[in-house]
Amino acid sequence: MYALARLTPLIKRVFSISLLVNVSLFSDTATADEILRYNLGTSGNSIPYENAVDEDRAGILVEILPLIMDRADIKTEKVMLSTKRAMLAFKTGDLDFDFFSPSWLSKDEPAGDFTFSDTLIDITEYFITLPENHSRYPTVTSIYGETVGMISGYVYFDSDKFVRMDFQAENNLISALGAKRIDVIIMEEASARYWSSIHDINIALGPIHTAGKMALRLHNRHKDKLPAINRAIAELKQTGQIDRILNKYSDFSL
Repeated sequence: MYALARLTPLIKRVFSISLLVNVSLFSDTATADEILRYNLGTSGNSIPYENAVDEDRAGILVEILPLIMDRADIKTEKVMLSTKRAMLAFKTGDLDFDFFSPSWLSKDEPAGDFTFSDTLIDITEYFITLPENHSRYPTVTSIYGETVGMISGYVYFDSDKFVRMDFQAENNLISALGAKRIDVIIMEEASARYWSSIHDINIALGPIHTAGKMALRLHNRHKDKLPAINRAIAELKQTGQIDRILNKYSDFSL
């Protein structure tokens, strides 16, 4: 039995919260009245990170985000996009922020037109199987060339080393694993344990796929906001508010 009270690993992809800036079509210059519109995942599968089980616990990232933006004095407005659309919109520059981990990127991948804030919380993703298949995948290299279940629209730095099978959400990914439609998937631990418990599916954690830190990823055209965002993150850490939010969700365990 593992509990989220360990505070690591504690983050997941599908929650992918992205922010879309409301900027004039004729200028990329930020204004004093600029509103950053943010996108929460709409699938309801990102538990415990967004769209959690009741209104009082809307999700770890959903609760952290307004605390950062309020302290940074950045105005926001909620919009709704699918995870896949949000990921594409960030790539094209239509979205300005998202929650992302540098560990998801290849070491050889160019930095791109964005900058990361200071880190927020730990994130670890695993290759996950059914217990009877666990011995087949002792290392990452033993999975090379195998069909691996992943979430549509998510970035996996080494996806070219596997036969990628995409699913719409974590709920579907765990269901497919339990139905033996696929033998191995990549998923964050807390979400995998939540959905495996909901579907009464025994799972086994295999090798770690990625381990790192979650941060806000910001397009460089708005990097002037980073000092205020980083000050807000530092304050939330110093006052223990991030830890309190994590502890609030510590019952999400298998």
